Amino acid sequence: MVTVRATRGEDGCWRKVESIGYEKGKELVKKLTDASILTIPGILKYSVEINGDIPCMGTRTIILRKYEMVNGKRFEKMELGDYAWSTYNDVYRDVLLVSQGVTSLGLKAKDKIAVFAETRADWYTLCVGCLSASLTVVTLYTNLHDDGVIHGIRETEVDTIVTSHDLLPRTLKMLPKCEKVRNVVVFGDQLNGIGDVQSAPESVKVLSYGELKKLGESQDTKDIKSPEPDDVAIIMYTSGSTGTPKGVQLTHRNIFCAICSYVSQAHIAPGDCYLAYLPLAHVMELGTETALLAMGISIAYSSPHTLTNHSPKIMKGTLGDAQVARPTILSAVPLILDRIIKGVTTNVERQGKLKAKLFSESLRYKQGVNGNGGIIARMLDAVIFNKVKDELGGRLRMMVVGGAPLSMRTHNMIRAMFGCSLQTGYGLTETSACATSMDVEDCRPEHVGAPNPGSVIKLESWEEGGYRVTDEPHPRGEIIVGGDCVALGYYKLPEENALAFFEKDGMRWFRTGDIGEFDEYGCLHIIDRKKDLIKLQHGEYVSLGHVESTLKTHALVDNLCVFADSSENNTVAVCVPSGLYIKKILLTIPNAESLSYEDGCAHPDVVKAVLKELQVHGRKQKLNRTEIPAALFLSSKAWTPDNGLVTAALKIRRKQLALEYANEIAQMYAPDSSDTK
Repeated sequence: MVTVRATRGEDGCWRKVESIGYEKGKELVKKLTDASILTIPGILKYSVEINGDIPCMGTRTIILRKYEMVNGKRFEKMELGDYAWSTYNDVYRDVLLVSQGVTSLGLKAKDKIAVFAETRADWYTLCVGCLSASLTVVTLYTNLHDDGVIHGIRETEVDTIVTSHDLLPRTLKMLPKCEKVRNVVVFGDQLNGIGDVQSAPESVKVLSYGELKKLGESQDTKDIKSPEPDDVAIIMYTSGSTGTPKGVQLTHRNIFCAICSYVSQAHIAPGDCYLAYLPLAHVMELGTETALLAMGISIAYSSPHTLTNHSPKIMKGTLGDAQVARPTILSAVPLILDRIIKGVTTNVERQGKLKAKLFSESLRYKQGVNGNGGIIARMLDAVIFNKVKDELGGRLRMMVVGGAPLSMRTHNMIRAMFGCSLQTGYGLTETSACATSMDVEDCRPEHVGAPNPGSVIKLESWEEGGYRVTDEPHPRGEIIVGGDCVALGYYKLPEENALAFFEKDGMRWFRTGDIGEFDEYGCLHIIDRKKDLIKLQHGEYVSLGHVESTLKTHALVDNLCVFADSSENNTVAVCVPSGLYIKKILLTIPNAESLSYEDGCAHPDVVKAVLKELQVHGRKQKLNRTEIPAALFLSSKAWTPDNGLVTAALKIRRKQLALEYANEIAQMYAPDSSDTK
């Protein structure tokens, strides 16, 4: 039975019920707060003193790397060995060497250093080492477009960039546009070192991460200043869904708030292992890893390219990282979960109609009221779902999901397949990714939980969209987040700051632009976004984001963007369809079975079939007539951060997509057009 998780005070603000939360986590927060340990380096040092000889960070050994040519394209494959582990003492020793090393390069307190590298153990130790010397770390997604990376480097005027062997060639090409850069530190590859540096400008010094730590061995530590809680720890460049990436300034106190939220909500046990693969360039992952290290948990580092046995860089015969690390805790974003579901269901379908039917019915049963308990559910696990669980190591018991709304279908299917708890949360970079989170005991889908400890939520009526705090049975409105989680602001963007951030009653607040609704239990539901709401010709409002998230739950959709014109009465859509689904349709069309994916997407009968499937699916999911697309264009072009059609966090960039497909959208709305294009 669900109990009330948050209540609304006389000031109209929603706060978490104080008695709710994980007791051991709340005890840790009290200890850290009472001891004034509010910075990231301070938290790690605290944990090292308790957990010194416990395995802290693990990295897989690369045994062999080779390249395969498929359809003229070059693909990397790796044979990987076991995880090699460093203890908490080992990690802290590296942190101290980094803090001394960056000081020897001439960097001093309040200076900035940029990190442009994929998630790995060295990323974290370097970051904390820099923070220990009171530097500000500028984080840049590795899949940002070059223009976005250059913008972040130039705007923050850094003179030192940290990158990796894989990204060094790309970094060196950008240096001519980053005139102030004087040092490049490179995380080396296990087999190939840091790589070729011949193209580096003469004015730039290139050194390995090992050389940086070596410099620290002879550096005196007495002049290194420790950071204060209100110092800017991170300038985190957002992925830029609407334009140029913005640098969000996050203080140590902001990130401490995220850490407190995690440890208060997550039920951690001795021997737990976390598999890290999401970008450390985002505060969600940085806060999560720091929180877990505060609790003495082991972190095994991975990558989306090596996560499972079927990941693209895993050599045949090599186990994916999840099966080797056997994690108990995992973070994810909805897109990753949808890919896992598609991978599992596709694999089952390949085994024949009978097995596919058995799997489908078993999954439907486990998603029922009594599906996750009892003898029948345990039998289904033993016969069917334990094989699915093995894909992620077989020990997974807790999954935390953020980054985008999670559909009811995905929520229920993941819980049924893997038998783990699934906690969703809500929080933008500007609120340290920790505004709300779901409690473990609350299994209801399609909400993001109650406000976290230290976070306050209020709703503000948006009359134009028809959302009011006086709405019955539940109040609705724009979500405004307040508390220590709210960032200092955007870097060098005073006008943007004035619109989004404000101070009131001694508290800092952020206007999210998202529309929320509180239910009877004090849990928040994200129901709309101001920028996604379009009024059609006859006055009906359509939430483009809601339609997209609904239609994306169909297995045929790899990606999709819905468009609406206020002078029209319906929506239209551009969809990147699944290759396997297109192949299935082509088999049903005379003389079309040999067509390529590209030609299949352009075939009128294929477009009609996909549109019909999406329309049927939309009606089943309770979309109304005006929301369901009346016309469709199938794009064979993948949407990637490199071509600028999705952000580094893989969210669609609506403006860029509208420009990319302007002609196709116009044709779908043309008076003499047919229903499909």
